[in-house]
Amino acid sequence: MNDKTNKLSDTVNVTMHTLTLSDKAVSYAKVKRNTAFIGNIVSKVLEHNKVLDRETLLYSAGLFRNAILELLKSGKAVDLLEMGVLYIKPSSSMDSLNPSINDVPDMTLSFTPSDLALEAVKGVTVGADITATNEPDLESLYNIHTKKEGCELSIGHSARITGKRLKIAGEETETGLYLASCSDDGTYDSDISTWTAIGMENIVDNTNSKILFNIPSTVVSGIYRLILRTAYGSGTRINKTVRTGVYAEKVMLA
Repeated sequence: MNDKTNKLSDTVNVTMHTLTLSDKAVSYAKVKRNTAFIGNIVSKVLEHNKVLDRETLLYSAGLFRNAILELLKSGKAVDLLEMGVLYIKPSSSMDSLNPSINDVPDMTLSFTPSDLALEAVKGVTVGADITATNEPDLESLYNIHTKKEGCELSIGHSARITGKRLKIAGEETETGLYLASCSDDGTYDSDISTWTAIGMENIVDNTNSKILFNIPSTVVSGIYRLILRTAYGSGTRINKTVRTGVYAEKVMLA
């Protein structure tokens, strides 16, 4: 097991989002992800247990991981250390009134937290400044070619983004959908001129909740960040300020 660690913040950061297109004054808070990797977990264990060593814990964690993957591959739901159940389910619906077994789509994973896990987060409080934002919110990606949700997209085929405040509008030289080449840690060049523009001619659906687009065959395979820039306001109104949304995960194109 790779002893991967992450520098963790001591506070829970949230951003406040306003539903600008709603008839009511409605806002919601979204927690910024603060991911603890296996190295962080092992360090936390060692704070309370001085008998076991780091290498033994990492080796044991690898054994647990491999056993869980074997169970998932055989179609089993897995209780993850009493914190919730990881289970498989079809990745999408079936476009048929009389489906056969061959119409069942590929499987994906879902997770249902246990009461123990839910109780653990009840006392979490926000300790950072709350920042209001109305930036585009890119929530999920779907590869229409492979019919799979996730971070792997197919060059020369279509994909779909779902989220909030996505509609692309404004000066085409300043707005649009982009792919920014990134490093393994997700870092990318902030210079827009280095990004690969998808081009509005490749945007099939362009709404606030969904962007359906084609990935040009000229795009080079690799790891990217998916970035959306828009000046859309509401109705026919175009804002002066261009807002930018970046998909939270790295995107692999092949």
